[in-house]
Amino acid sequence: MASLSRRERRKQIILTFIILVTAVMLILPFLWMISTSFKKANEIFSLNPKWFPSKFGFSNYIGIWLRPYFPTYMLNSIIVSIFTMLISLISAILAGYGISRFKFKGRTLFSVVLIVVQMFPAMLLLIPLYIIMQKMGLINTHLSMIIAYTTFAMPFCTWMIKGYFDTIPEQLEEAARIEGYGRLRILIHIVIPLSAPGIVTVAMFAFVLSWQEYLYALTFARTEEMRTLTVGLSLMQGQHGSVNWGEIMAGSVIACIPGLVLFMYLEKYLVKGFTMGALKE
Repeated sequence: MASLSRRERRKQIILTFIILVTAVMLILPFLWMISTSFKKANEIFSLNPKWFPSKFGFSNYIGIWLRPYFPTYMLNSIIVSIFTMLISLISAILAGYGISRFKFKGRTLFSVVLIVVQMFPAMLLLIPLYIIMQKMGLINTHLSMIIAYTTFAMPFCTWMIKGYFDTIPEQLEEAARIEGYGRLRILIHIVIPLSAPGIVTVAMFAFVLSWQEYLYALTFARTEEMRTLTVGLSLMQGQHGSVNWGEIMAGSVIACIPGLVLFMYLEKYLVKGFTMGALKE
């Protein structure tokens, strides 16, 4: 028993060490990005780099915000992400509730297809979607990106929310129907409030997916007025023959703030939503 206890303790130490090393490897680039955003050019390109700038300053943040089109990039990302989140959320709630509560032919197959489509690489659908958007006259519009992102977000969101709806006892809905509630009223007043963690989870997923996406935003947005933050920051690296890494790092920090704040605020719902929705068959 003693040897078994020592073996288990050794495994825990090794596992803890691996987790710490992995966490440090993931956090270090982010910390270096923040540190660089406060440095001046001479410190960034110093032969002896330092973790902390000799003097903290916000000149890079002011500079990136005053750059042409940076506020436009930010606004475009917000518009596309919010509308993608809302459309994906509404569609996932309606589809997930239908799959969870109604018995129809092909229900199981349809549920499996929702997961299978997530396996298709985004690159595989880029050209077909571009041709469709071009024929519809949607290239260089917010709508083209919203449609593309919703296409990728909705299957996973539907599966997640369906699993969460499965955890809600149908007896609650039966009692509401006795009181004269219709399906839509039951969904809005009973099912959705009880599914808040799952709904927050899929909303966060859809928002982050569209906020950080690069490939489709680069392909569909052809002018500066339509580009999102990820594309705009990447293209700044080649402007005017030089790269202002301080401003680009400041812009990257700004780009991380919305998702980080949203995650911190909704963390308790995310954890519960993933465990309740993803594990329920």
